[in-house]
Amino acid sequence: MTTANRLPLFAALLALASFAGCSDEPRQAPEALPATSASASGPTKTAAPINALEAATAMGVFNAHEPVPGLLTSSQLTEAQMDALVRAGFTTFISLRFPTERGAGWEEAYAARRGVSFSRVPVDGTAGLTPANAQAVDQIVKAAGDGKTALYCGSANRVGALLAMRAHWLEGATPDQAMAVGRAAGMRSLEPDVARLLGLGTP
Repeated sequence: MTTANRLPLFAALLALASFAGCSDEPRQAPEALPATSASASGPTKTAAPINALEAATAMGVFNAHEPVPGLLTSSQLTEAQMDALVRAGFTTFISLRFPTERGAGWEEAYAARRGVSFSRVPVDGTAGLTPANAQAVDQIVKAAGDGKTALYCGSANRVGALLAMRAHWLEGATPDQAMAVGRAAGMRSLEPDVARLLGLGTP
């Protein structure tokens, strides 16, 4: 399925109803995911593929969500987790954190070594929920095409908030639909500010 045939982000999220917890501290991931299973009575068999959310959860990625297929949203990734995601087929990484934030700032050099795409679009809390930042993330996600993309911040809170505003500003989502997008992608403490920006008042 090509990017052009995907449903808009907000339309794919209206039926989602489960939410994960929120924290700024990512958990350490195992170095790799099991790729094969052995049997005493037969040859080694390749394990069945798992989706992006299942893969990230197995890696220990905190507050992981998959609001649409192939788009993973989460807390800050560790280098081991990014290694595992690259092996799982992720080719594009976007951070909404400033390089001076704890645990951030190493990704540019990492991406250059590994030959993957990395972009930094710093979002300074509510002040960073701007049309320009939403447009920047939108362009990167669209440029990735059918490639798997990981979009993260400290806890997925900023990610969910910016995706909510992107859905409203760029995809025509109603305020309520945009809020559903944000929640499904990890928005938590920024929810009242996003509601205000959407003209909904305090949720």
